[in-house]
Amino acid sequence: MQRDMGFLLSMLISARRVQESVTGFSYDQFISDREKYDSVILQIGNIGESANRVSKHFRESYPQIQWAAIINMRHRMVHGYDLIKLEQVWTAATVSIPELISQLSKLVPSDKL
Repeated sequence: MQRDMGFLLSMLISARRVQESVTGFSYDQFISDREKYDSVILQIGNIGESANRVSKHFRESYPQIQWAAIINMRHRMVHGYDLIKLEQVWTAATVSIPELISQLSKLVPSDKL
C-alpha cells in the first residue's frame, strides 16, 4: 500500500504539471509551442509509467480510474513517438487529466502533497 501511494503521488504531481502547462492556452497555441507539448507528452508518459507500477490489487480496487487507458497512452507516446497525434494529447490534457486529478486527490492523503 505504501509503495502504491508513492506511485499515486507521482501520478498526481505529473497530472498537475500537465494541467498547469495547458492552463490559459488554446489548442492552436499548444500545437504551436513544441516545448509545451513535449513537456505535456513527457508528463503524460510519467503518469503512465507510475500507473503501470501500481499493484494489480490496488488497480482492481479502484476500477473507476482508467488504468489500462493511462498505461496504453504512455506506451503509444514512448514507443510510437513519431505517430503521436497532438489532438489526442490536447484532449488528454484538458479532459482526462482534470478527471484523473480529481480521482487521485481522493486517494492521496493530504499530508503527502
